[in-house]
Amino acid sequence: MRQPDYLHTLAQIDVLSECSRSELNSAASLLTRLAVPAGETVVREHSIGREFLIIVDGSLDVTTGTGPNARLLGTVGAGEVVGEMSLLNHTPRSATVTTTSPTTLYAGNAREFYAFLDAAPSAAERIIATARVRADANRAA
Repeated sequence: MRQPDYLHTLAQIDVLSECSRSELNSAASLLTRLAVPAGETVVREHSIGREFLIIVDGSLDVTTGTGPNARLLGTVGAGEVVGEMSLLNHTPRSATVTTTSPTTLYAGNAREFYAFLDAAPSAAERIIATARVRADANRAA
């Protein structure tokens, strides 16, 4: 029996690649698929974290500061997660994230994020590890 398209799409995302079909079904029930045009800010530095995003396709720049003080921290793309640090640490956003191309995302609010972590433990481990690496990099910068 063929998997529904959304399950196939989710299974191709790096942080979800080790999830079982049951975990993917649970994750899919908690997430909303969004199509975002290029040039849209999806996370704003210093704002309160209310959601997390899993990138399906596209490219996004991660920056800190504004105007002439803006600094590019990096670019994220397919298979990566943004917004997790703020939700895990209960802190304001540490960076601004802006689409640089048309981008497809799966989004979930804070309640859905914690339910997602419970429903997909293999993904939770990877997301938490990613948040730790990013937090360490931010402290070192």
